[in-house]
Parts: sequence; structure tokens; C-alpha cells
Amino acid sequence: MHVLAHEAPPAGGAEFWQVLVAAGMAAVVFVPVLLFAVKERAGRPNLLGRLADRAAQRTGLPRWAALPMGLAGLSGFAALVGVYWDVPIHMELGRDEGPLANPSHFPIYFGLMGIMASGLISAALAKDPLPTRTLRITKDWRVPMGSVQMTATGLVGVAGFPLDDVWHRLFGQDVTEWGPTHILMIGGGVGVVIGLQLLLAEARQVGAHGRLVRLLGPVLAGAWLMGASTFLMEFDLGVPQFPMLAQVVLVGLIGAWTLTVGRLSWGPGGTLIVLAVLLGSRVLYSAIPALADLHVAVPLPYVAEAVIVEAAALFFTRWRFALVAGVGAGTVGMLGEAALSRTLMPNPWPSHQLVWFVAYGTAAAVAGALIGVWQHERVEEVADRSESTGPRHLPGLVGALAAVGLMASVAVPQDPKPMSGTLTLAEAGAGFEVSNPNSDATPKWVHATVRLEHPVDNPVWLNGFAWQGGDFATTPLHEVGDGVYRTAQPLPVYGQWKSGVRLHTPDGVMAILPIYAPADPAAGAAAIEARDGARAFMAEIDFLQRERKSDTPAVLWAVAYVIVGLIFAGMWILFAWLYANASRVRGLHRAV
Repeated sequence: MHVLAHEAPPAGGAEFWQVLVAAGMAAVVFVPVLLFAVKERAGRPNLLGRLADRAAQRTGLPRWAALPMGLAGLSGFAALVGVYWDVPIHMELGRDEGPLANPSHFPIYFGLMGIMASGLISAALAKDPLPTRTLRITKDWRVPMGSVQMTATGLVGVAGFPLDDVWHRLFGQDVTEWGPTHILMIGGGVGVVIGLQLLLAEARQVGAHGRLVRLLGPVLAGAWLMGASTFLMEFDLGVPQFPMLAQVVLVGLIGAWTLTVGRLSWGPGGTLIVLAVLLGSRVLYSAIPALADLHVAVPLPYVAEAVIVEAAALFFTRWRFALVAGVGAGTVGMLGEAALSRTLMPNPWPSHQLVWFVAYGTAAAVAGALIGVWQHERVEEVADRSESTGPRHLPGLVGALAAVGLMASVAVPQDPKPMSGTLTLAEAGAGFEVSNPNSDATPKWVHATVRLEHPVDNPVWLNGFAWQGGDFATTPLHEVGDGVYRTAQPLPVYGQWKSGVRLHTPDGVMAILPIYAPADPAAGAAAIEARDGARAFMAEIDFLQRERKSDTPAVLWAVAYVIVGLIFAGMWILFAWLYANASRVRGLHRAV
């Protein structure tokens, strides 16, 4: 993929015609689904009904599970193909000309709509035999709880698209995977797996059994690990915009959660199935970026955590298993990931921070294991119509609250205190080969030497960095004197490149000493000339996301974050409520 651009693309919302086209694409998907639902509920023959019957015959699953689970799986795969294609595009080429100008957006959009449609189709197909506990829609229409979860998470993902455009209009474009509306899209898309796990349990309750049904347990756990690990892609690629402790917490949380569920649902060797799904899917997701000469995201493999979870399951059960597996995954597992990060991660985990990484990783892994055991026990209660003894919900609640607290404590980067550095630039010959040039400017490469005003002890990282000039790259800084550092490789300072020296300190500060950036009239950003002299470090987000508007009232920012946060939190609260209600045995009612 080779793109040459001479003018910066717009930095706000989409043009109106693109909004209309996107609405038209949604109508193409959801109008037929609505017509099918009307026919199905009226008992009239239809194509999707016949497909559902055939899928049920072949899989042994009820018709309200077989076809929707297949559609959700294909849709989720398509959406993640788009995500793993989209993120490196933005890192290498910057922002889009518009949502329809980026080909990776189409599989994301149609994939998210397919996920929501799978939930709606499951609800429309919902006829006896149904699980004992269902959600009543009308007097004669009850739907499985899993169908509700699938529809709701799909709705959150689809809603992320128009909300993303509104966000861009109000606050400017946020070129990061962890933008608030981007989290809604990704979270809503991958969250469908939790609905599928509940739907599978409900299918088992009405008689679904066999090798495929049993295999789907750990496969779905692997799909959840695969989907949740998408949030780590910026770390995998080497352009994280959030502290490294956030990576550690997420690795501990989602690894322990999913591996625990996989081991409990399958038995010995269940974690191997989980890892096979993760690693096999990541190979598939790498195909388009590799063919387009884009960077490929390489994940941490969770191998040490899998070994620990398998061993813990041999000696412990229930909550003791969760605690032992969590502590083991957080200690041995984090040390294993730290060792592998030196080979796999563009920003390796520094050894001088391992004590903190193990502490936070252990807390996160215990939280994840508690959630995983809670989820598995609810699944088995739904499938078997039996209630487990002892504490049922409290350990899972503790794990969930711990996960929220941990992420809240590490996810937000801290702005730097006033600090500066003195740059000395030496012109160099050609640097690395640029994969997808997006400027016809004359190439210029420099070695940067920076003298820090206040030397930093044991930074998490201190490196040279360049992106959005047709590629992106990170190069270490070698100390050549007391507080003086020099880039190991030259950096580009021409065309659309944005180059600087990135600094991440153990207290969560993420700062950058800018070296070069072009003028960006659409974003209202002035040029930064590549020249010698003293410069102040700036908050990294102000450089990496130059498109963000600085004149939007703070109250509007606060309201927007609260709205997005409530939507995201509501999705997780619904997950817990549906699982808890679907698994109730005492005081049983047929519909809620």
C-alpha cells in the first residue's frame, strides 16, 4: 500500500454524505433482519428460519443458538480483521480523509452490525424448547438471556460509530485505539463472546450435548482472550499512549480470567485450546497488514500463566483455585511475560520495574481468576439447573471491583512537571526504508542528541520515536554522557512525519520532547521545526493527538466522558445481571 498525500485530511467529523451512506449501510443490514423477525414471530416460512433449522440439525444446538452463534463468530472475526488492519494504518499514515475513505472501517462496521443482528435473530428464533429463565418481551415471546447480552453488546458497538463522529465534531479526532468511542466499538464487539457463553449454557440446559458443544466451552474462552487482548494492540505494535502498568494489569486480568474459564470448562488441557484460539487467530489477523506492508501486532503468549492455571486446577477447586491460580499467574506468569517482552515487545518490560509489575499483575490476575470462576459457576448452574453451595456472588464482585480499581489507578497518564532538554541534531544519511510513503517532500534524517535538564532515574522507556510519515519506528537512546542521550538510529524530519523523544517515568508521567512536526491547518497545529536548542517536554497526548481541540469547554469534556463511561459500565452491569438471573434456581420464575 503506497499513498502520497499533500494536504492534511480533515480533523473533525465526517462529511454529511458519508453519514448518509453509513446510515444506508445500516438499513441494508437491519431492515431485512426486522422483516425476518416479523415473519418468524408470525410463524411464516422464511429463509433465515430454514437456515436456522439446518444449522440446528448439524450442530445439535437449538435453532435460537446454532445460526446466531455462527453469525456472531463470523461477524466478530470480520470486525477484528478490520481493527488489526485499521490501527497500524493510523499509526503509519495518520488520520483518515473520512470514515468511508479507510477500507479497514468496512469490515469493522459490518462486523459490528452482524454481531447485533445475531442477537436480534436469536431473539426472533426463540421458541420452545427455551431455557427455564428467560426475558419476557411480550405475552407470547420470551427470549434467552444470552440473546439479550448479544444484542446489547452489539448495540454498544454499533452505537460507537455515530458517537465517534459526534466526538470528532466536538473534540477533534483522537488517533488512538483507547479513544472513548473506540473503546465502545471494540468493547461492544468483543463483549458478544460473553453473551455466546451464556447462550451456550442455555442451549445445554434444553438438551444440547456432544463433542462440539463441549469444545465450544474452551473455544469461546479463547475467543474472549483473543477479543479482550485487542485492547493491548498499541503495546504490541510499539506506540502505546497509556502507561505500561495498564498493559501489565490487562495481561494479568484477561489472561487469568479466560484461562481459568477454559480449564474449568474442558478439564486438563483446556488452557491449550484457549491459547490455540488466541495465537491461531492472531496469525489470521496479521494477513492483511502483512500483505499491505503494514506493521503486524505480535502478542504476549500467556504460556506461563496457562501452565500455572493447569497446575493449580490439579490441587484446588472453586475460590481456592482462583486465589492460587491468580497468585501464580501474577508472579510466575508476569515474570515469564517480562522475559518474553524482551523479544516480542517493541517496548520491553524494564527489569527495574519488575517488583511493581508483579505486584499489580498479581492483584489483576487474582481479580481475573475470581471473575472467571464466578462466570464458570454461573454457566454450570444455568446448564445443570443446580445451585452451587457456599458464597456464590461475593468473590466475583470482589474481583470485578478490584479490576475496576486497578485499571482506574493505572490507565490515566500523568502530565509532566516543567522540564526541558537541549537538542543537538546531526544530519544523517538515509534511515530505515519507509513502507508506505505519504509525502513527496525531500527526505531528511537526523541523529538527535538530547541533554536532559533534570536526569531521570530508571525510566520505563526513553526512546526516539517517529510516526505517521508512511511508517512508524522506535529507536533506543544510548547514554553518551551524564544526562546526555543519543538516538541509536536516525529519525525522519520531513513531510508528514511527527518525531520526538518519548519519556515514560515510573510515576505514570508520559511526556515527549518534540523534534519535528509539519503544520496542520485542519487541526490548528503550527509546524515544529527540526533545529538545535532548548525545548520543553510536553504532555505526550498533546503531540500524538494534535487533532484534539483545545477550546472545547471542560464541562463538555466531563459530560461526554461520563456518558461514554455509563454506557460502557452499563454493558458490564448487564452482563452480571443476566448471568445472575439466568442461574437462579430458588424462587424460580419462568420469565423476568
